[in-house]
Amino acid sequence: MNKDILPQGDYIRQLLVKSNVTNANINFLLREKGVFLGHNEKNNSVPLLMKSVISPRDYSVLYDTQKTKEESIKYRTSSIKCNSDFDFTDIFDTAIDLHTLIVEKHTYKPNYKIIGNPTFYFEDENTAIFEYQIERENLLSDWTNNKTYHNGAITLKKVSEHDIQISVQQNSTSKETFEVNNLIMNVVKEKLFQKSIVSSNDDIITVKFNHFDNSSRIKFFYSFASDFNIYLEFKSITDIDVYLDENIESHNDVKIFLDEIDNLKLNGKGLQNHILLNKVEYFPKLIFGAVKFRYKLNYSGIDGSAIINLGFPDYVKSKDENSDFQISIDLVLNKQDKNQKTENAIRKKLLELFEIKKVESYEKFKTT
Repeated sequence: MNKDILPQGDYIRQLLVKSNVTNANINFLLREKGVFLGHNEKNNSVPLLMKSVISPRDYSVLYDTQKTKEESIKYRTSSIKCNSDFDFTDIFDTAIDLHTLIVEKHTYKPNYKIIGNPTFYFEDENTAIFEYQIERENLLSDWTNNKTYHNGAITLKKVSEHDIQISVQQNSTSKETFEVNNLIMNVVKEKLFQKSIVSSNDDIITVKFNHFDNSSRIKFFYSFASDFNIYLEFKSITDIDVYLDENIESHNDVKIFLDEIDNLKLNGKGLQNHILLNKVEYFPKLIFGAVKFRYKLNYSGIDGSAIINLGFPDYVKSKDENSDFQISIDLVLNKQDKNQKTENAIRKKLLELFEIKKVESYEKFKTT
């Protein structure tokens, strides 16, 4: 965000009407200016801010708010079975030309580019990391964000407790970084095949939507509704994206209710206790696409809450049954503990623990 002139009038309206800027965000700024509204709606609050003077701090708060949803890190993980031992330095002995790969993927000029020439670096002999940043341009967007920056990363970790495997973690913050991650992983897989470290695509293990039937998928999700590590105390399931399988007959108890519905976006305080969602005989009809969990957090004396989103985003978006499992972690910490370094350390540890639980539950509930 490099703007020399603060927005006023219609320019600030373009930012305020975005869905990511909530009524609460706007009314908080108005209260700081001494303005209190009886009706907490944008129809009342937006005109007032359009007519007021927006300070640099006000604009920064609003701009950061509308970026938050997209820029939260989404994690996708997988494992690669290896035929033999190896050194990452031998595999990645040449640079990956991402600039060319991106251009070749698109028929027309892409709306983003990689900044610089990122390469794999080695945290230790068992860990290779590829971090990068993209610059994205959206000429159809408003002036507040027609050029934005997004980070992505691939982390490869060699594990050799029993057989040698590579644990893969993909971090993305936008659909473009997800695309770049796939380009990098295609190169990684090709190099592993060339070095005969991997013999077939069957050696690459990911958790996918179609690896479960409807009942086992629900049980897989519900396996996270427990105190499965020392840092988290499960509190509730607050959101579920539910779809109904048209090929399955509804249970007689709920047939009248469900037969007129295509999907449900459920929000509540303890959905795991809802009668529709906790009776096993109803499970075959229900398709869970995504579930949001709330935990109480206590990490090395730091208290707060962890909101964990688990799901198959490509199924939720486009009914893609080959969708990969994804996790995102939102932390709510006390003001004195809220800093990037602390949050990154907590997310890293929680992600490791969720990965262990994911593998355990996947092996237990997968049907293919």
